[in-house]
Parts: sequence; structure tokens; C-alpha cells
Amino acid sequence: MKLLQIINNKNLNGMKNLNANTRRTRGYFSRFLALIVVLSMNAFTQKTQGQTSYKVMAGSQIKVSGTSNLHDWSTLANSFACDGNFIAKGGQMQNVSSLNFILPVTNLKSEWSLMDTRTYKALNAEQFKTITFKLTQATVVPQQKIIKAIGNLTIGGVTNEIAIQTAYVLNADETITCKGTKSIKMSDFKIKAPSFMFGALKTGNEVIIDILLKLKK
Repeated sequence: MKLLQIINNKNLNGMKNLNANTRRTRGYFSRFLALIVVLSMNAFTQKTQGQTSYKVMAGSQIKVSGTSNLHDWSTLANSFACDGNFIAKGGQMQNVSSLNFILPVTNLKSEWSLMDTRTYKALNAEQFKTITFKLTQATVVPQQKIIKAIGNLTIGGVTNEIAIQTAYVLNADETITCKGTKSIKMSDFKIKAPSFMFGALKTGNEVIIDILLKLKK
């Protein structure tokens, strides 16, 4: 009987020790998870600290130009949506955390209505009414006052990742001006280059996009 009681006591003590070890392990794990949450929140706070939202203002424009077998051509948009989050400190740009751009296709206008009609048709504007850009990555080079941006450009329902570099100015009135140029090929977006006069005038595959963004808080 004594031997049985001794064995039972040892088993009971072993279970108590096991429960105590389990509670300690759970306590360590809980504190570890709490530490991860705190560090993540601190990192997020540091990343977003000083972040300011900007939106497009009057004076902004997008110009698309190209060539043809007869003469050069261009089309211009002065009305579109654009907003982004910028981080500036001490008069210097430090980061661009987001940028979204939406251009209604029919806001592109040239000197000739016929050209506009053919442009909208080539871009399949009835089905895909907007051209969009969404920033995925940005690197600011304060010494050169440039922004190296990577994002997704969608034209005619086709999305491609592009890289574009813009020069920027932090103005005295706290607005931001960005200027950049990007060359793209229409074929990359499955766009058939427009033609006119029963094919007598054929446009080139490459187009140049000139960007002027004026942004305010």
C-alpha cells in the first residue's frame, strides 16, 4: 500500500510539474506574440509618421504624342484624378507611399475630332473607359530631386508594370510639382495603332507620355 501511495504521489507531483511547465511555456509564447505586435505597430507608425495626402490640382496635364508616315501628332488631357501620400521633412521629399491615377479616355483631346474618334476606338473606350496607374514602389533621390517610380499601368484593359522617373519640386506654398516622360509601345497593351484616310496615314507604334502633376494637400 505504501509503495502504491508513493507511486501515486510521484505521478501527482509529475503532473503538477508538467502543468506548471505548460503554463510557463504558454506565458512565454503569449509575451512573444505581444512583443511581435508591439514591434509591428512601431514599424507601421514610423513608416506613416509625417505622411501627408495630396490630390491633383488645376494646371496638371497629360500629353500623349507620336509619329505617323505624314506628320507628328499629339493629344492632351487637362482633367483627371490623381492622389497620393508623400512624406517630406525639412523641405526634402523622403518617400512616396502611394499614388493612384485615373484618366477618362475621352478626356484626351487633339486638334482634330476625327483623330479623337479613332483614338477612342483604338483604346476601346466604350468597354475600357479609363487609363489607370497604381504605384507599387518608389525611391526618392533627394540630392537630385527625382522620384523613381514603379507601378501598374492599365490601358484598354491590359496591365503592364512600368518604371518612370519624375523630377519634383516642393513649392513654397506646400504644393508639389512633378514632371516626367515615359515612352511606351501600343503593341505592349494590345492596341492597334490608329490609321486615317483609309490607311493613307498610319501612326507609329511608339508613343511618348509627358506628365505634369501639380498636387496640393
